[in-house]
Amino acid sequence: MPRRKTTYIFAPQRKRRNGPGCMTLIFALVLAIMVISLLANETISRNLTLQTARIPVLGLDKTYESFSVLHIGDLHATASVTGLEDWRALLFTRRFDAVVFSGDMVGKSGDFGPMISLIETLKIIKPTVPIYFLAGDDDPIPLDSTYRGTPEVYASWVLAARSAGAIYLDAPVSQPIGKLNVWFAPEYLYTVDAKRMLGSLAYQKQEMEAQGLPYETEGGARYRALLAQLDAMERTVEALNAMTDKDMQIAVCHAPLSVDYMRTAVEWAPLDHPFSIRRVNLVMAGHYVSGQWRLLGLGPVYVPEVGWFPGDAGVVGLQRVNSVNQYITGGLGASSFNPLPGRLFNPPNASLLTFTARIE
Repeated sequence: MPRRKTTYIFAPQRKRRNGPGCMTLIFALVLAIMVISLLANETISRNLTLQTARIPVLGLDKTYESFSVLHIGDLHATASVTGLEDWRALLFTRRFDAVVFSGDMVGKSGDFGPMISLIETLKIIKPTVPIYFLAGDDDPIPLDSTYRGTPEVYASWVLAARSAGAIYLDAPVSQPIGKLNVWFAPEYLYTVDAKRMLGSLAYQKQEMEAQGLPYETEGGARYRALLAQLDAMERTVEALNAMTDKDMQIAVCHAPLSVDYMRTAVEWAPLDHPFSIRRVNLVMAGHYVSGQWRLLGLGPVYVPEVGWFPGDAGVVGLQRVNSVNQYITGGLGASSFNPLPGRLFNPPNASLLTFTARIE
């Protein structure tokens, strides 16, 4: 006799299998979000952006009103952001009078090809606009005093950039604006007694010549590096003698200056010469690449030397300390100093900085 299904409400029921299960669905959802985020980030990472900022300077001479600098940093040999059409679209109708590369354009790889490509691209867009550059802490050393089988003491990436038409900032360089000048100078020179340093280097040169070191392999390399340093310091002293109180000064460094450093530098700066951190109209820096990884509403995730979720203040953008403006550009590539690889939700960024006497 066949068994009949029970109709009792409390009769035990057989368990049903629930298909893939809740955990599997959650895992699939998380995986889908990660894939979508990575694809979105890939698109964002190729989308060049331009941040604009007005640099207020109290009592700015009208000659400098609207003087603009295109500030680029931290390329780290990223070839994907050097294309001509992308930069043409980015800078379409934009006016700029100078370009500054604030370091780490080559990075640890030593591949200077993308940097040269970017210089050539900008020269096509604005042939007469000067491009200034200096080394970052991730770049190969710019001046090498070791014997390498060549009479050249400057690194190959510095020589290549110079050949492409860029100007290496190892001393202050002037750019005429009407009857006045804008001086671009490496920031560290503001803490150096240039005349005393020149005398010290000249003495070292005499000592090496007296010892016959210029004729030795290793000694010859050190001697040629010393001559390059001596030449840079001679140009620095000449620049200091040529500066006037009416000239604009732009200091360039790679790593941003800390608030404490800037306050101390201003406090101890000389008052009897135009070349003083007190008279600097703008410090230009990079290094932090906007935090590298960013989250919507939270900003940078982690910045070496600063910490976790530090916010943007002092990491990217304009800050003012003791009457000195500092602008930190967001950069184009990713730094090897940050343990979080690549750029996350952080598009490559250049900055267009325009000087004005209007204080908002």
